[in-house]
Amino acid sequence: MHLKQSKQTSLRLCFIYGNEFAERVIGNLCNTVNFCQACGHACGYCRLKYGSFAENINCVYELSEALPTFIEEPQKLLPTNVPECDVLIATGLHPDLLSALPLLIKRTEAKAVIVPIEDGNWCSFASRRHLSEALEEIGVEYAFPKPFCSLDGSCGPVLDEFVKRYQIGKPEVEVEVRSDSVFRAFVSRSAPCGSTWYVAQCIQGRKILEIEDAVAVAHHSYPCTASMMVDPELKDTILHKAGYIIREAINNAIKKVY
Repeated sequence: MHLKQSKQTSLRLCFIYGNEFAERVIGNLCNTVNFCQACGHACGYCRLKYGSFAENINCVYELSEALPTFIEEPQKLLPTNVPECDVLIATGLHPDLLSALPLLIKRTEAKAVIVPIEDGNWCSFASRRHLSEALEEIGVEYAFPKPFCSLDGSCGPVLDEFVKRYQIGKPEVEVEVRSDSVFRAFVSRSAPCGSTWYVAQCIQGRKILEIEDAVAVAHHSYPCTASMMVDPELKDTILHKAGYIIREAINNAIKKVY
């Protein structure tokens, strides 16, 4: 089953980031010609059906990573001329800037906030608690997916629509199996960074018995940008969790048809 865009709902997005990971997510959503080079000259243009959501990205703000340990007035570093949006995505920000996000939400009138955690240092437990309390007070949905590809849309109606509309979050894949091998793989929902498209191409033609190794190699080759440091909450690395997520998606797809 190929992806289909719904034109009924338009969720306006705003990105504010201090780490280049956000650029992968933006590139995936915009679906520029040179974004994915998984197949090289043998490209089958599988991403054409995804289309482009560039028109739904209202604003993109990159903030410096070179900031002091403590920021006394973080609100002064936040952009002031921000347009309205529905979903605010904040990645790799200084913790003091995260604490000031409610001010930015008031300016944008955002209905939901996503703070992806590809590195445990991006958003500590204390930061999540403080921010979640502040967002609940103003009635804004929120999610702190660790990693971003664990987002499943179960955090509220706006975030559920975000996952469905942009077909990103926890990966979903469908496969066609022939002669004990994956003949074709179709992406129904991609990891936000776009890696699922790459993995889907890499497993085509591989024997079912070789799939887990093929997925692991493809996931590392993309490469995944999640942290390789052991996360105290996960008791594992965020990179490994991302690997488990895509492996589960492929295994579930195979179980449905094999």
